[in-house]
This record gives sequence, structure tokens and C-alpha cells, in this order.
Amino acid sequence: MKTELRIGFLPLTDCAVLVAAQERGFFEKHGLQVELQREVSWANIRDRVAFGELDAAHMLAPMPLAATLGIDGLGIPMQTALSLGLNGSAITLAKPLMQAMREQFPEHLQSSPLRATGLKALQTSQLKRKLVFGSVYPFSQHHYLLRAWLQDGGLRIGEDVTIQVIPPSQMVQALEAGQIDGFCAGEPWNQIAVQQGIGWVAASSYDLMHNGPEKVLGVTQAWAETNPDTHLALISALLEAAIWLDDHRNRLLFAETLAQAHYLDVPIMSLCAPLQGFYRYALHEPERYVPDFHVFSRYAANVPWHTHGEYFLTCMQEAGQLRQSLEQARAVLGQVYRVDFYRLAAKTLGLAYPLSDSLPAGEYKAPWVLEDASQAIAMGSTQSFLAQRR
Repeated sequence: MKTELRIGFLPLTDCAVLVAAQERGFFEKHGLQVELQREVSWANIRDRVAFGELDAAHMLAPMPLAATLGIDGLGIPMQTALSLGLNGSAITLAKPLMQAMREQFPEHLQSSPLRATGLKALQTSQLKRKLVFGSVYPFSQHHYLLRAWLQDGGLRIGEDVTIQVIPPSQMVQALEAGQIDGFCAGEPWNQIAVQQGIGWVAASSYDLMHNGPEKVLGVTQAWAETNPDTHLALISALLEAAIWLDDHRNRLLFAETLAQAHYLDVPIMSLCAPLQGFYRYALHEPERYVPDFHVFSRYAANVPWHTHGEYFLTCMQEAGQLRQSLEQARAVLGQVYRVDFYRLAAKTLGLAYPLSDSLPAGEYKAPWVLEDASQAIAMGSTQSFLAQRR
């Protein structure tokens, strides 16, 4: 069994599961010696995992799917047996844009969640130019939520809006320099833009889709096949870390660790409130209570559901990214989203696990219970506001 691993991550709050596994001894408990390596971009993460420089990495949930389908530029098959959590990102606009909308088109700012109709009205009446938004990667929940939010407001991608790929940690700088009008990225970068007074959050990912997928642990299929025992130990360690993180008594303590220079290297104040379920949309507004803003383990958050893969395939098709039909693309879901391997790790740890690879059909607007499992699992709302408006 391979015991010495290099695992990559980007400086985002949802790398916390990896950091907790390292700092709280869960890797060591499962016989692993891990070096966590901070990377600069998602493309860098993809390349270093693909070519064996990293054993595994913190990845955007659609990345292994895009790699296996050959639409990411490399085409090296990847897989995931573990989701690293739900929610945790937002769409942030430059402060002058939001102020102008509030002054000139307040009637467009009454909806919950906020729609982009006011932005469209402002562009038409005053800006009269193409808007520029930052997104972290073409194959990401951020990209798909941003597209859907803009289109819901009447903005046409490519004609009214250009979307540029910018690493998450560079979003705030780009917004402050006026290079972009807004961005969609994970925390802590939205809160930092708010705290610096240069950005206002228009909508969080939770506002737009309750308990949507975000990040996964990604490996190449070749690595997983060569190192099954190591892979099982790795998933087990991270499952235990995720459970530890979802105890809110641990989160404030852990924020100090996560803020350190070799991890996120950000002010601790940008982490504490969101980790405890309090989120600030604008500097002059009070924090709002969003208890599920960061979910690391609850609601079967670590299951790499085929349902999430189906959702991403639909998003890819709508964005014109698929080279094959949707039906052909579905054929790879089972080899990419390895619920079977997750199930094995959960069973080894004595944790409840689902008996199906997919969530029950339909949308849940309130908490519910997953009965099709080894033990009943408490679940959260899956309501999607953007889907309702399509």
C-alpha cells in the first residue's frame, strides 16, 4: 500500500476537509503520510494530477467528468469517490454597479434570491457596453450558476456578457482594478471583497440552489486502480475529517488553522462568520443567518451522487461544451462518480450509506429523510430557484 501522498488544494474555505484531516491526525490514523501542496489555479490542479505529480487533489465537482469525456483539453480519465461538501460560493458584483441598480432600478432588487434583471436594465440604459465577469474554470458549479443567473436576468452570454477564467485568489484584485464587473467564486474571496468595501454579494450559491455540489476529491482512474487500499484509506480519513468539521463547536477553532499562511493566508475574520453560518452581503448590512452556507458532512454531503453528475452533464450541454450527445455522455457516469467505492469506505467506518447511486427524483423544499440507506439519513432542501425560472 502506498502511504506517502502529495495532495493538491486551492486556497478556498472548502479545502478545509483536507486541512482538518492533516491537522487533526485523521490521515495518520489511517496510515497515511500526506504533504498538502497549495496550487495557483484549477488548470494547474488538473495538469499535476493528470501527469502524476499529485496523487489526488481538491477539485471542482465537474472536473473529473470533463476529463473523462475528453472535453477539458487533456482527456485523461479521472474519478471521484468523495464529495468534499455542499454550497460555499457566491456571485459578487462591483460595488458601483450594485449601488447604481439600487438607486435607479430598485424595483428589480425585491426578489429573493436577487435576479440579474436590474443588471440588464442598467446595462441597457446606462452602461451600454458588454459586461465582464470572472469565473474560476469553465467546468465548475460557479460557471454554470453564473451563466444561469445572468441568463435568467435576460443577459446573453457572449453578446451582453463575457466570462473570463480567473483563479479564485485573483478575483478580488481583478474586481478592485476594474478588470471585471463581478465574479462567481468560492469563499473566502466574496467575503474579502465585501469586507474591503469593493464588492456586494448579489446571490450565494445556497440562494440559487440549496445544497448544490461544489468540490470533490479527484484522482486519475489509473491511480485508483493501482492503489485501491490507499484510496480507501484516503476516503476514510477525509470522511472522518468532514464529520469533525460539521460539529460547529470545532469550526471557530479551526478557522485560525485554515487562515494560516501555508493554507489560505487570509484574515481570520473572513472565515469565522461564514463557517458559523453568518454571511455578509454588503459592508453596510448586518450578517444574515445561513446555517447551511458551508456543509461538510451533513445531508449525505460526501456522497458523489450520480444525480450531481447528471446535473453537470445537462449544464455542459446547455453551455455547448459536450462533444457527444447527452445520452453518450451519461455512459461514463458510473466510472467517474464512484458511489460504490464511497459506500465501501462508509461501511468500513460504520457510517450510514445510501443503497442507491442517485438521489430520489424530485425537488425537496424542506428537510427530509433518505430511507433508501443502510440507516435513515437526515437530508436538507434541494430546492433550485434558477431551475424554476428556466
